[in-house]
Formats: sequence, C-alpha cells, structure tokens
Amino acid sequence: MTDRNDKPTEVLIVGAGPAGLMMACQLAIHRIPFRIIDKNESSSKNSGALIVQARSLEIFEQMGIASEALTQGIVAGKLNIIYNGKKITSTVINDIGGNLSRFPFLLMLEQSKTEKLLLKFIIDHGHIIERGIRFKSFSQENEKTTSVVVLPDGSEQSIISNYVIAADGANSSIRNFLNIPFEGKTYLKPIFILDVKAKTELLPGEISFTFSNSSVAGFFPLPGSRWRIDSDIPPELEKLDRITFVDIEKDFHRWTKMKITFQDYDWFSVAHSHQKYAKTIHVRNCFLIGDAAHINTPVGAQGMNTGLQDAFNLAWKLAFVIRHKAKPELLNTYSTERSGISRDFARYADTVFKLVTSTHVVVKFFRLYLLRFVFKFLFPLVENRKSVKQKFFKSISQTGIHYRKSILSDRTQVGNFLSGSPKPGDRFPYLEFYYMGKNTNTLEILDVTGFTLFVLANELTEEIKVLAGNYNLAVKLISHQSGTEKLYEQLGIKHIGYYLVRPDMHIALRSASLNTRHLNNYLQKFLS
Repeated sequence: MTDRNDKPTEVLIVGAGPAGLMMACQLAIHRIPFRIIDKNESSSKNSGALIVQARSLEIFEQMGIASEALTQGIVAGKLNIIYNGKKITSTVINDIGGNLSRFPFLLMLEQSKTEKLLLKFIIDHGHIIERGIRFKSFSQENEKTTSVVVLPDGSEQSIISNYVIAADGANSSIRNFLNIPFEGKTYLKPIFILDVKAKTELLPGEISFTFSNSSVAGFFPLPGSRWRIDSDIPPELEKLDRITFVDIEKDFHRWTKMKITFQDYDWFSVAHSHQKYAKTIHVRNCFLIGDAAHINTPVGAQGMNTGLQDAFNLAWKLAFVIRHKAKPELLNTYSTERSGISRDFARYADTVFKLVTSTHVVVKFFRLYLLRFVFKFLFPLVENRKSVKQKFFKSISQTGIHYRKSILSDRTQVGNFLSGSPKPGDRFPYLEFYYMGKNTNTLEILDVTGFTLFVLANELTEEIKVLAGNYNLAVKLISHQSGTEKLYEQLGIKHIGYYLVRPDMHIALRSASLNTRHLNNYLQKFLS
C-alpha cells in the first residue's frame, strides 16, 4: 500500500460494481477527491446486467464513452415471441424510442464490458480501484467518518472521509452494519442464467422469449455466436441439491421445444430472484446506491440502470456541497428523489415475473393458452401506434422517471405554456435544433458540472446576466428563428421564456417570461 492510503479523502466509495464505478466517474468529472475500494480482486467477467437503457447511454454520451459502448454492444433489432418452438409474433424495437432519445433502443452490453468502460474512464482521470480491501465498520462524528477496512494481508486500516457511499451490493456490509432493514420478497422459484456459445435457428441481434409446457426462457444475443439465456428451472431438476450446466444441457432443447445445441459455456449460475428495498438510503454522511439500496427481478432490465441513476443523482449534489456551491440540505433530496424510484415499475415486474414462473394451474393455463393472444394484440400496437410505443419506451428506458414532487422542482406557474410541455422535475427532453451555426441537441449542450439556463429569446436581460454570473450558470441563448421553431414548440414557449436544468438533466424550474424573481428565489434557496 502507498502513502495515499493514510490520507483523508472527501468521499469513500465501498464497492466497484457499476453503481460504485459510476459514482467514481462522476466525482472525477466534478474534481472531487475520492477513494474507491472493493473486496474482490478483479471486476466482473460475465454478462451480468446485460441491457443498458437509453437514460444510461445518455450519461455515457456526456462522459464521452457512448460510442465505444455502441461499438462493443448489440442493438436489439427485434423482439420475438415463440411458443413450443414456433414464432407467433414479433415487433421491431431498434428504434422504439423514436425521437425521445438519441438512443431509442435497447443496447445489449455485457456487464463486464460496461465495467471496463467505466474503469478506463476512472484511470484516464488519474484514479485507481483499490482491490482486495474489505469494509469492516465505521463511525460518524463531528461531520467526519472513520471507516475501518481489512487489507489483503489481514491488517486493518482506518480511512477518514467526509462521506461514505455504500455501493457494495445486495449483501451490503455497510447496510448490515447500520442495521437498515432490507424489505421485500424472495421468489421461491429458482432461475438459471447462462452465457453460452450455441448453434441455433434464432437470429443474431434479436431477443426471443420462448414458452412451452415445461419452461419459459429469454434468449439475448452476444457477440461471437454466443447467447445469454435466462430461464426457469423445470420441476424435475428443482429437487436436486446442486444443479449444474450438464443437468441443463442434457434436456434444454426438450423443455423449450427449441432447436439448439450448446457448444461451450462461459458462465452458469442458479439463483432466486428478489424484489427488495432498503428502508432508508441516507444515514447522516452515508448513502446507499445500487443493489445496496434496491434489488429487482430481471424483468425489464432495470437493476443496474437504476444504480447508475442513483450515482448520477447523488454525485452532483455531493460535489456542490463539498465545493460550497450549495447548502448541505441539498443532500437530503437524494433519498426523497431516489427512495423507491423503481417501485412503480417493480409492481409491473412482479406481475410479469409471477406470470412467467408460476406453476399454479390457472396461471399456467393463462400463460400457455391465453397470453399468446395478448402478445398478438399488443405487439402491433407497440409497433404501429406512436403513443403506445412512446409510453412503453419511457417506462423501460428510464427516460420517463421524474422528480415532480421534489423540493428541487419549483412548480410555480409563471406565464402560460403550451399543453404537453415538460414540467419541473421531468427529464429535460432530447431535442435536436440549430444553434451557434451548427446542428446540435439538448443533451450535447448541457453543462454536466452545473446548472444550465436555457433562455428562449433574442437577447439576454441584464437581470439574467447578473444571476448567471453570481451563480455560475451556463447560459444557452436560443433565438426564435428557422431551425429552432420546433424547440420552442416542444418546450411550450410561444414567444419568450427559460428553463433551468440541473446537472443531471432534470428540470428545476421554468418560466414563460423573462422575469427573474422566482429564478432568483430558487437560486438563493438552494445554491450558495
């Protein structure tokens, strides 16, 4: 160990999975000193959390790593439904989000590759991951936290920091040390997860869900004729003390009614799915993110993406408080905004998971004989009706998550907005327009380290200039001209107005005039 391990730091991150790595990346962007430790000697080597949603890709884009993620991953082209070996319906999903995001699709990128991208970003910014270090305990007093960790040689060391981030997974040592209840359910029906090279009639680049009398399985394409398979386990195997790949390989084609031959496998795991939440995710100077705060069923691929969003939400707030750019009360909004953020989707996921795994005679009858007609009805709606398609995309891509009830979302109505325009607390919409002599988009010109003030007018008022200078706001003046009419319309502005956007791309407030009174009040209330 080097001398740096004896020095205090602003933030200690415990856990170097996707959420912990994202927290480190964001703190690096904000130039906040941190240390990140992990008990494991190496990062993930399997597909793990496979699907990266659009909202996560938008963060990757701001970090400059989205193009590499797209190069290494696979954009899902179609979603197929197969019953007893026969495809009954399918829908195109490679542009399901339309113009709602620059990334209107599902990207299949193995967790190991996602972690490598984040790790490279951390290293490129001059930081390291300290591995083989296990968290033991900590104490909080006088606004400082002293954490005791166990080094690879078995000796103990104390790390002093202002804040501790628990990103140490579903079995979080920090959550257990703090005696925070982890409430929810564990599903009795086990599932297996498999990364395997296989010969099959399934087309690369397409996701398929198969239903038969014996099993339900999901097939997700990986590079190199490999597949990620998630499947329930037939009752005849559940009685075994230990289920191996050999047990699955022998009769998998018979259970699924699929023409498939396994050639080699990289990863095999049998597990029970969970739907659980920490009762609190903020205790004084300690914050829980990712699986330490919540775990979900595989349905909808929300788990890792939610953890990435946790880190994105918290990092800028920590940075503002540490840099004395905001009042400490800002940190309380992490728990109010992120606690139970996935519960609405979880209710849907719980229903779907029970539907596809339950052995109850009524549920099984519905799954095998009625659900196919539901798919045949729904898929054309998703593909052909814009409103249905957009609603589905927003729910699964996490672009529809909002913080409208947060105290950081000023709901004061100033002026009249066109109907359907985004509201305070919403994610600032992805919009393409002409600005500063070139085609650009709202994602590209946002300030990732501070608040952005989008002013829709032909010139700035002196009051706006003064406020922008006092609070270090990034001001984007967008005049009404050819190339920006659609932007004005979609933001609900007829003539003049402005939007204040947070560093995490959510709207803080809006005004359909250039009056700065409530903007000034907001800035005085939350910023320094």
